[in-house]
Amino acid sequence: MARKAMLFAAVAAACAAAAGCVERQMTLVTEPAGAKAYYNGKYVGTTPVTFHFTYYADPDLKFEKDGYKTLRVIAKVKPPVYEAFPLDFFSEGLIPANLHDGRKLTYALEKTTEVDVKALLGRAEDLRAEIENVPGEKPAK
Repeated sequence: MARKAMLFAAVAAACAAAAGCVERQMTLVTEPAGAKAYYNGKYVGTTPVTFHFTYYADPDLKFEKDGYKTLRVIAKVKPPVYEAFPLDFFSEGLIPANLHDGRKLTYALEKTTEVDVKALLGRAEDLRAEIENVPGEKPAK
């Protein structure tokens, strides 16, 4: 009986030592490069940037670069077939190999428009004059 228990323990230890895992990696690229990249609110680097991630939930991505509009995206990241239940049990724990899942997401940033401050202030003054000429209550100053 003790021999069977030792054999079972040896087989279990060998399986645990040979068990694989899934390495998940994401690369974020922007055009133009050099944007600050955020993954679920956490700064991950300047694009292009590659990092590891844990879960296949749809991440909240944000990109910021001077002279460009901030881009915020909820990316659709579907897990590979071997990461779906119940296959994930085998790919994460029983297959004696490391599986690699690399994702590359690319986004184009849009340039911001130049604001003519004098024209903006002139328009604000015109609107203020229109409001002051409306009958009824006067706006607070």
